[in-house]
Amino acid sequence: MKNQTILFLICGFCFSTLLACSSSENKEQTQEQGTVLLSEPVTDLNISEGALPYTINFEEQDFAGKPPLPRLQSFGSAMNQAGEIFMVGGRRQGLHTFNPSPANNFVRDSANNFLFVMDPRTGDQWSFDVKQLSDDFSAPLQATNLQAFHDKDTDFMYVVGGYGWKADGTNMVTFGSVIQFKLEDVCQAIKRGASASTVEGLMKIGKDDRLAITGGVLSKIGESFLLIFGQRFDGQYRAFGGTDFEQEYSNEIRSFRLNPQDLSLYGYGRLTNSGWDQPFHRRDGNIIESVDPKTGTEELTALGGVFRPGIIGGYDYPIFISGQSKYSMDSSVHQKFSQYECPVITIYNPTAEDTSVFHTMFGGISLYYYNQTPSQKEAFDKVTAGGRNDGLPFIADVSSFQRTSTGQYQEYILPNPIPGNRLLGTSTNFIPNRALFDQGVSFENGVVDLSKINAGAKVLVGYIFGGIEAQEPLPLEPNAGTFVSNSLFAVYVSNTPSSAIPATNAIKARTGPPLTELPH
Repeated sequence: MKNQTILFLICGFCFSTLLACSSSENKEQTQEQGTVLLSEPVTDLNISEGALPYTINFEEQDFAGKPPLPRLQSFGSAMNQAGEIFMVGGRRQGLHTFNPSPANNFVRDSANNFLFVMDPRTGDQWSFDVKQLSDDFSAPLQATNLQAFHDKDTDFMYVVGGYGWKADGTNMVTFGSVIQFKLEDVCQAIKRGASASTVEGLMKIGKDDRLAITGGVLSKIGESFLLIFGQRFDGQYRAFGGTDFEQEYSNEIRSFRLNPQDLSLYGYGRLTNSGWDQPFHRRDGNIIESVDPKTGTEELTALGGVFRPGIIGGYDYPIFISGQSKYSMDSSVHQKFSQYECPVITIYNPTAEDTSVFHTMFGGISLYYYNQTPSQKEAFDKVTAGGRNDGLPFIADVSSFQRTSTGQYQEYILPNPIPGNRLLGTSTNFIPNRALFDQGVSFENGVVDLSKINAGAKVLVGYIFGGIEAQEPLPLEPNAGTFVSNSLFAVYVSNTPSSAIPATNAIKARTGPPLTELPH
């Protein structure tokens, strides 16, 4: 059958395998930024014509003559009214190492100590060093895998928790704090080079140990915040065992309100589930804004996340969250791709036949894969045949997970992987184009409504920035082979059907022998 050609433009990415790669902190990208690659048509008998009702393009942005963009992964972000991207926290290091004590697997100097404002259309950027702030603010604002949420109704940005170094450098903790500020005010202060006292004066902080979560998601329904899944990790990170840390998964959806005077919590509640495989025992997955295809109401959808009890493996069935105490899940579903945090573009397609929601996932780390180059396959086979248990592989596949209004699920692989089969997308999020809601093309939560895109139009729906890039699906040498990206992709969607490959053709990732200790 005829393979649809999808245009991608390239850049660089990076970050974490679940259990064995690391950082090459200053590694330069080998690809020339700005090169446009049009993937060659390939005959693939697995292709299904017109399987997806949309076409999606990823185009790398090239800003010749401008300073390089920062290299970041696991940061929080939001788009301001001007269409600029605000970024906080995260790391400038590739995948952390997995060395035993006394090594520090999270290098302190690799924490991101800047607040960034970036214009994705021009490449202009501004920054503010949070080390100028008092310890209460500077330490949590440098945390990795923090939870960030922008309330567009009030313009307040909230930064909660995250894992990072204490201000005195003695150890690492998960911060039990919430920092609040007006996004527009802080962006303007950064752009005009405001003083540290001015920037700190725009911020407010509250402290509560119930906020000590990393690798979860912060959202809001009505007047209540939801702090979903994640973990608390205090001390030095170890892959297996050790005595210099304490770890506790949340296993909860925590709901609360914030006192506007001092940001203290009230109306606190906990939603738990005690199923046999602990379905809330998830961190670092994709918890994304979505729409219920049956009712058309906004909700949250959790896809993937790690670790299932006692194994190096991600969750493969979704959880749908529609309120403080309202959720549902379907453990009969088996999502094959992208269990670890990666960019997810959500598209709602209302049709008379069967309204659907599609989640298109850009690379990342996965239980299954489809495309590997000969050298990638050789490395993958060599590592798994050697008996090492390195967890799940990095992938170059772009996949789409479909949920219909009649309760059916389908999963597809886009015919073309990321250009060059580059292993991108891990530990970064999709940043929706805020203007789409005002244009009537998206829901308020950023979900694209395909029926609002005119035939033949190509709409900018958002951006993908940063994350981790791996050299091989699994590292040929432990603690090596990953680096941080500063690639910026503009993501476009058109109301034109495209071909895709049913995920039943995916290949299950082979991993090593069973663990003798539980993963962290």
